[in-house]
Amino acid sequence: MTDLSVELTITSVLSRGVRGGVIMAGVDTEGRRYVARCSWTLISDASFPCKGQRWELRGALSTFNHEQQIEAVHAELLRPSGKNMIAWIAGCSDIPGVGQVKAQKLYDCFGPDLVSLIEQKDIDALSAVVSPEAADLLCHALEKYQVAQTLVWLDQVGMQRRIGQKVVDCYVEKAREKIEDNPYALISFEAHWKTVDALAQRHFGVTENDPRRLEAAVEETLYRGLKNGHTCLPEKEVKRRLNTLLGDKDLTEEALAIGESSQYRKVGDLYQPTGTYLIEFGIVQRLSRMAAGEVAQQPSMFMANEVDHDTVKVAVYEYECAQGFALSTEQRQAVFCSVSTPLSLILGGAGTGKTTVLKALYEALEAVQPGVAIHQLALAGRAAQRMEEATGRESRTISAFLAQAAEVPLGIDAVVIVDEVSMVDAILFYRLLRDIPPGTRLILVGDPSQLPPIGPGLVLHALTGHPAIAQTELKVVKRQSDTSGILPVAAAVRGHTIPEYATYQERGSGVSFIDCSEYSLDEAVVRLYEELGGNGADYSVQILSTTRSGQGGVQHLNQRLHDCYRRGDTPVCCVDPQFGVVPAKSLEYVPFKVGDLVIFTKNDYTLGLRNGSLGRIIEALPVVDAESDCCRVDFEGVEYTLKTTQLESLSHAYAITVHKSQGSQFSRVIVPIRRSRLLDQALIYTAITRAVDQVVLIGNREEAAASILAPASAARRYISLPELLKNSHMEQRTI
Repeated sequence: MTDLSVELTITSVLSRGVRGGVIMAGVDTEGRRYVARCSWTLISDASFPCKGQRWELRGALSTFNHEQQIEAVHAELLRPSGKNMIAWIAGCSDIPGVGQVKAQKLYDCFGPDLVSLIEQKDIDALSAVVSPEAADLLCHALEKYQVAQTLVWLDQVGMQRRIGQKVVDCYVEKAREKIEDNPYALISFEAHWKTVDALAQRHFGVTENDPRRLEAAVEETLYRGLKNGHTCLPEKEVKRRLNTLLGDKDLTEEALAIGESSQYRKVGDLYQPTGTYLIEFGIVQRLSRMAAGEVAQQPSMFMANEVDHDTVKVAVYEYECAQGFALSTEQRQAVFCSVSTPLSLILGGAGTGKTTVLKALYEALEAVQPGVAIHQLALAGRAAQRMEEATGRESRTISAFLAQAAEVPLGIDAVVIVDEVSMVDAILFYRLLRDIPPGTRLILVGDPSQLPPIGPGLVLHALTGHPAIAQTELKVVKRQSDTSGILPVAAAVRGHTIPEYATYQERGSGVSFIDCSEYSLDEAVVRLYEELGGNGADYSVQILSTTRSGQGGVQHLNQRLHDCYRRGDTPVCCVDPQFGVVPAKSLEYVPFKVGDLVIFTKNDYTLGLRNGSLGRIIEALPVVDAESDCCRVDFEGVEYTLKTTQLESLSHAYAITVHKSQGSQFSRVIVPIRRSRLLDQALIYTAITRAVDQVVLIGNREEAAASILAPASAARRYISLPELLKNSHMEQRTI
């Protein structure tokens, strides 16, 4: 047995391992045939090797059954070059119609320049030898080949395929060059610090005090905070995290000294990544100008001294007469406040009549300026849809509005109303402020006690109570009657006090708590669902889970309830590229059947469906190919026909997360409670206020109590916006 290093052109793949690894045959430059055995550690994705590829292989050579076999310890996919390009083109299955003869003609015509012409996608030059269609296929085949080459390399240096795919999606053919230049770039693709740090030191010779390592440690420390909603971190926390990453206090000080000029800014005792600092500072600057009326940029029709308050009073009176009821004092105050100022907040808990205020406000705005453009926005598609239904006016998501505003800018003196602002993060809010022109009136609506943004930062929470921003808080609940019992419990939870729960009754009212161990939570929730009248056919009883996985989570409960109610129903089919027509399943591998309750999880403006739309599958359709309609779904009284690709946006909805329920109402709500880092006061409060008649919390009473008493997760976020607002010298606003 001897060691051998050889370059092989693959002639066939003899075996592909299910978990990686291949056995492949090939010939070297002298035409000698070898069989190479490559383990899964060398080639983790067995689908990569194929006929025509060139591999550099190194390992022990032996003879078995008159065959030369290599037990590989090194395997590297090589880039086609020189005359090897002829063999690759002729043998590549992605370039049909270009065989040995045409491949030889290409090389005879262009010689060694052939590779660069293909890389540059010079279709005109290549078309002198082959058809434009074949030239295009040739360019895409080489690009695909080089991507595969990089993925194999990333696999071999120990990077997960999930991360490797993101790297090549971003850098394409330059991925290897970028990573070799600075392996810590992998952190940006969600690779773990320990993995990348070990890789950098083991494979790329990075030393402990290498500036690339120190800068990456600062970036890792500050930007990991974004995942927990922070836009900055206290100095003590920054140094603690850096000490953990670098393992040396001296290196920590050196790292902070390197990054001070470009990587971060200091706001008081807070260390903030330069990017998020500029975002929050930009928010403060724009809000300061808006609160002052932006007179220098664009005279506003809505300056306080220009608004005719008598006109507003008449408009409000006429609205009250048309509706048959009078606004409360605080509702009337909210209307006058938002009419009289360029920037205002309308705050209030769930069901306090914020929508009523908005409808009256729109009448007043149109009375002050006939024909004024009013733009209603919300973060989620479901919330935008509910806003549209409640006010009778068009409503869009913020993202859709920004996309349209880029093509058709807003006119002078437009009014932008944003609902559910508690869930809008600093990055999206900055984009909104950046894209609306001077003179725009901005009205922010929301409840600081509801769920905070998923993304980093806080907006509504930071602005609430600021003396320079006009704002009104609605406190009287209108949605639930006092006899329901939901109001006092919601108010207690909102105020971080333990509520007095009602005794549980089947199909009763109010808010009750049933103690249940985590082990039996799934079974108990399913039983409770049936007791309250849930039948898997509508949304009168809705489970709102605090988690997606685990006991009481969305995934477990949807699987159980689907199995319970849809066992014998007709399956929906779709087209799989590999297996043809197959039964359709969700991303959680739960089958779709006629009768299933489902939720649409994306905004599809072609279909007219919003993220969070709830529906029910009413018919399975015959499927022939990928263009066939798969099923009909009733989303809130409107029927839609979905194709295979659109089923990817569908999930089961017997149970949904509390986040997905924002903007919705249900007659009865079940909330499974178990220990989780996600469980907090805002989550419980939001879940309770989704119900009209009855709420049942079931699970760990002690965990619920601890979460209600503790500060909400929003209060635990580190943000610089309040400090920047305090230092902005915004003048106190009086109305």
